[in-house]
Amino acid sequence: MVAVQIQVGDLVQASGHAGPWLVVEINKGLASLQHPDGHRLSVRTTTLSVVHKATSPAGEVKAGDGERTGTVGDGESAGDAPTLFD
Repeated sequence: MVAVQIQVGDLVQASGHAGPWLVVEINKGLASLQHPDGHRLSVRTTTLSVVHKATSPAGEVKAGDGERTGTVGDGESAGDAPTLFD
């Protein structure tokens, strides 16, 4: 089985939650998600299924990996990631 890469800017489906959700941050195996209606949610990356990949890597991690491997560094914001409204 190939590990799915989850990164900031991806649209994902969170297990047990209506979606899709936008990944706005990934930190230590947890993903911060935002729904188009503005609600926010924090879930483990292992509970996510990718619906649509972001166009460029930023904070990329393997599902369940829990560590950043992308280009967003400590102290940097992922605010440049595309949103559902872009």
